[in-house]
Amino acid sequence: MDDVSTESPIVASHNDYLLDLTNDIRSRTIPWEGYQRAGLITETELAQIRQFEKSPAAALAQAGDEYVDLFVALLGKLVRADTLQSILVLLDDVLRDSPKTAELFFKNGKQPFVPFFRLLKKEDEYVQLKSANLVTLLLIEYNKTHAPFDAAELFAWITFNLANTNASIVDLASQYLQNLLAVTEYRTLFYNLPGAMDALISALQKQPGVAQLQYQTIYSVWLMTFIPEIAKDIQKHFKILTILGDIARPAIKEKVVRVVVSTYRNLLTKAPEANIIPMLGNKILALCETLATRKYTDTEINDDLTTIIEELARHVASLTTFDEYASEVRAGRLEWSPPHQSEQFWKSNAARLSEGDYELVRALAGFLQTSSDPVVLSVAAHDIGQYVKYVPTGKRIVQEIGAKTRVMELMSHENPDVRYHALMSVQKFMANAWES
Repeated sequence: MDDVSTESPIVASHNDYLLDLTNDIRSRTIPWEGYQRAGLITETELAQIRQFEKSPAAALAQAGDEYVDLFVALLGKLVRADTLQSILVLLDDVLRDSPKTAELFFKNGKQPFVPFFRLLKKEDEYVQLKSANLVTLLLIEYNKTHAPFDAAELFAWITFNLANTNASIVDLASQYLQNLLAVTEYRTLFYNLPGAMDALISALQKQPGVAQLQYQTIYSVWLMTFIPEIAKDIQKHFKILTILGDIARPAIKEKVVRVVVSTYRNLLTKAPEANIIPMLGNKILALCETLATRKYTDTEINDDLTTIIEELARHVASLTTFDEYASEVRAGRLEWSPPHQSEQFWKSNAARLSEGDYELVRALAGFLQTSSDPVVLSVAAHDIGQYVKYVPTGKRIVQEIGAKTRVMELMSHENPDVRYHALMSVQKFMANAWES
């Protein structure tokens, strides 16, 4: 897939939650006369509203910008939830037939977004959802002809609602996001918003098997990886390779596989120095070779897979055994691959774990503290022991970074393999002399 400007609807047809709420409100009899008697609207505003309700198309054709100005102004000055709901439905009528009517909102240099941002803070669920829906559409249309408007408040609302307990609202928030990120300038803004990526990835992971939500959230990730700075950073901070791989392996929906593979290709082409080694360490080559055996209706999937496989295979041929080991550790995917079990490997390469301010030793120590996987714990404990065995200063380094204490704790782990390798490692700590 190439970089795109989406023309898809803001809310896809699979989710009727917002539509059902809108239809319920639309079916109500709105007491506009009561609002006028209460001083909430003027007689002139009442007459305009009634004229619009009588024939929206004719009203828009005759004085569309005046009606838009009216409704946006009312959003800015009224506070009752039911009144706001009704006005938002009227605005929905303005925009429903064609997004091009959004141009009415921007005549004479107007920027009508602030009232909608204010409504995102209202307690009423519909007012929030419909405001987010309308302002998303308006921002996208506005940004086709103007410099991007600051959407930070909308992104904050989306971030919060990606963690909503209502799955329909999570779905809506993810749809708004994927549409907004079609605007290139918004990608870095969202990526750098505190907590935003954490919320997006959490939404991606918390409903396994929900293909549509997986597709929408990964689509947003894909769009962001067109930005080289994001492509360079995202694996380091969010372990996106592992997350996407775990989704692609069992995926049944072709579009989920397509967007995962396209994201991998972006990471490989936009920031190769940052991602090639982690991709090899996360076994992305093997995954793509497996995915390539499936049959797809979309030829772009095969094209992307071929590119990824050829590029990663070319780098595999140039890797040394230590490079393979280091890529595995950096990727956090420890398993009993040959280097771990080769005494010759440790004799030749143990000292290299000290490079880069003991980067690999610190990574192993980190796995001992954070992982619950018995294989990862066993391999990390084993490797710490080998480092201590073959590096004269290894005992001191491992003790200073806190790994010795953790290895000793693992001698009482519930898993017998973890206990065994922790014991073997502790024995190397206790040895009186370094063995060459």
